[in-house]
Amino acid sequence: MFYNGKDGFIFGAQYYRAPTPSRGNWENDLKNMKAMGLNSVKFWVQWRWTHRGTNDFYYEDIDCLMDLAAKNGLKVTLNIIFDVAPGWVFDQYPDCRIVLADGTVMEPRAEGHRQIGGFPGTCYNHDEAFRQRMRFLRKTTQRYKDHPAMYMWDVWNEPEQCGPYRYAKTDKLPCFCSSCRTKFKQWLKKKYDENVDLLNSVWGRCYKDFEEIDLPVERFTFSDFLDYREFQLDTMTKEANARIRLVKEIDRKHPVYLHVVPNTSGIFNALTGVDDFEMAKECDVFASTNFAKPIWSILTLSAGRDKTCYNVECHIGSGSTKMHQKQITLRDMVKDLIPQIGMGIRGFMFWQYRPEVLGLESPAWGMTKPDGSIGSVGIAAKEFIERLSPYIEDIMAAKPPKTEIAVWKGRKNEILSFCIDNELTGFAKSVEAYVNAAYYSNYNCCVVNDERVIEGLDEIKLLIMPYCYEADEKLIRAVDHFVKNGGTLLCEAHLGGYNADMGRHSYTMPGCGADQLWDIHETYTTSSYHLESLMQREGLDTSGMADDVKKAIDAYGINGGRNFQILTQMGYSLTGANRFACIEAQGARVIGRFHREPCIISKTYGKGIIIYCGTNLGEDSQLNETAFRKFVVSAAEAAGVCRNPYSTRDGIHIDHITDHIIAVNNSTKEAVEIALEGTYTSLFQATDLKTDFPSERYMIEAESADLLIRQD
Repeated sequence: MFYNGKDGFIFGAQYYRAPTPSRGNWENDLKNMKAMGLNSVKFWVQWRWTHRGTNDFYYEDIDCLMDLAAKNGLKVTLNIIFDVAPGWVFDQYPDCRIVLADGTVMEPRAEGHRQIGGFPGTCYNHDEAFRQRMRFLRKTTQRYKDHPAMYMWDVWNEPEQCGPYRYAKTDKLPCFCSSCRTKFKQWLKKKYDENVDLLNSVWGRCYKDFEEIDLPVERFTFSDFLDYREFQLDTMTKEANARIRLVKEIDRKHPVYLHVVPNTSGIFNALTGVDDFEMAKECDVFASTNFAKPIWSILTLSAGRDKTCYNVECHIGSGSTKMHQKQITLRDMVKDLIPQIGMGIRGFMFWQYRPEVLGLESPAWGMTKPDGSIGSVGIAAKEFIERLSPYIEDIMAAKPPKTEIAVWKGRKNEILSFCIDNELTGFAKSVEAYVNAAYYSNYNCCVVNDERVIEGLDEIKLLIMPYCYEADEKLIRAVDHFVKNGGTLLCEAHLGGYNADMGRHSYTMPGCGADQLWDIHETYTTSSYHLESLMQREGLDTSGMADDVKKAIDAYGINGGRNFQILTQMGYSLTGANRFACIEAQGARVIGRFHREPCIISKTYGKGIIIYCGTNLGEDSQLNETAFRKFVVSAAEAAGVCRNPYSTRDGIHIDHITDHIIAVNNSTKEAVEIALEGTYTSLFQATDLKTDFPSERYMIEAESADLLIRQD
């Protein structure tokens, strides 16, 4: 397969987003890219720029760039950009425009990152606009499929539902046009077996037929809102698969993929972005925009599963006209890229080679200075790849590290969390807290969705379910099977409190039948703001609450605050957030209490263990991060999860890429000594580990990363 061996490691840069860089720079720039040690380049083929009339196509710029890339031995990825729709498309199909929940019609516009206009494109459910996209994609694929520089197709750049509104806000969610109305009704008929009574039961309605259905614009009703946002996620997946399949139909030689901004539930999330797991399925390889933070690479690799995964937008040279980019050193480059390699990322494309000169993004993001001479990013990248190059073939042949810890991130649960909170901050913090706790305690972990849990977690020993208010009975049965057969479950409060099968809040919690299966019961629940807590009280944000609740809070006040302390049997205190449940479970061991009330329990079930927490522990874990990590480690130890060798120091992560290559990531603010077995050489730090001692001592600098190469 193409990605095995040294040739599959990409190290390149995005170069052309028309109209920049200007034509006069192309020949020297591509020559200098090769001299810098880059082997790959990406060119944007933009729908509006290239498809200038119904039958008017302009490919002269891409033709020239492809020839120059071939001349200089650079492998080309063509990135097809559709969210800059041509003006003639809007003229021919006026109803193809995206319509937001508040009725705003998104007129085509220019943005800082889409400077040729036509942004954010057309509604993805409009049939004629879709036909024109596929026509353009077919013509482009046919034109370049046999070009000697052609290497890979990237058919979607950071897919999102409506680019101007990346943060979830109910009235700005897309799309509510007539095409979406028609397609949503078709989607509902399929989901509910064309049985409107079944839909009425879940939604709590009395429709006579599917034609009466209103589009859900309000989050308070939950079930209909969940369905509509899932429909839009499925729309994005359908579009992605259509693009991938068309290119594969025409070009059977070159890999096809798309790249996401990982759905961390921050700037990209289930309401404004895509379902990464679904988007990855039909890709030959998978890729993302990426940073060194563990959650980014882990999400990418989890969605890609066994596929080769790349970081095709490395943003280390970020900046703007207001804030010019940082002067990047080799140390910065190593700190960013080596942990990603350790986790399993197998190549990098920098955004971008030459700094932007148009608009607010100028003069930043470049590997060069604006005049084209090599800049700090380019200097650091050149030295990085020169040192790494002898080991690339071994790295490419290695599999990503085995994971025994999984953090659950279900898309319906994410959407429901937005319905409840009117934002996703707490949800995002919770998921990332558990990923970080595992990673910086020197464990490997992955992120799993509902489908992965249901199909089975054969290699997983510890399943963590944070912020887990939504569930359905199929998911709970799968979790039950996992624990019965020897797995350990660590879950937070109100698991399955909302039963997605019924469209109703569960009568008892944990819900969806989990309380009866496990004989675990939340005997009473309340908000942390009603607890008499000694922790500092703070104002309650009521912006997302119903008016009657706001009035009641004004009338009666609150007794507590967002956080409260839980005293554990292990001798340290954990920080609960927002929710409280008193837990009762036959045969369980109480391991955490608030005042005298059991809040965290551990119980043997079947061959496994359930650790049930009556609060959100991850959400504000930064208030006592050391204790939180101890708690996660105790769960991992109970599950029999193996740490990566050589370090148990909090804040150090070590990845064994191969038998003789080790990646070390030190997130602490001090140098740390690590004992190694064998003789190693540091690839990026000055320390030479060649000595006569059987057990070597290696000092990793504070807040740094390194690659160690075994010599014996």
